[in-house]
Amino acid sequence: MADEKGETRRQRNERFGATSPEVEVPDQLLHVWDWFWELSARRRSGPEALTFADIGEWSRLRQVDLQPIEVEFLMAMDDAYLKAVREDQEAARQRALDESRSR
Repeated sequence: MADEKGETRRQRNERFGATSPEVEVPDQLLHVWDWFWELSARRRSGPEALTFADIGEWSRLRQVDLQPIEVEFLMAMDDAYLKAVREDQEAARQRALDESRSR
């Protein structure tokens, strides 16, 4: 996902010469991958967890008949996403703190 400046993590990594992990999604799960990013793009503020209500309402409006395992996948993907976002935020805070100390 792009940040407030329109830059994705992958683009930022490339700019700083860092590598980004490659993600291989099995063909059978590409639809869940797409659903996750559609849901994720609609977060109200910050890195808020997706809720069962969010997923249920999205499913109802989109007329998508979700299977329980697909909901589990979405929740697991969201947990991993939020963990990565929080790690990025902590690293940014640490860089800012280090910069302010070196001044």
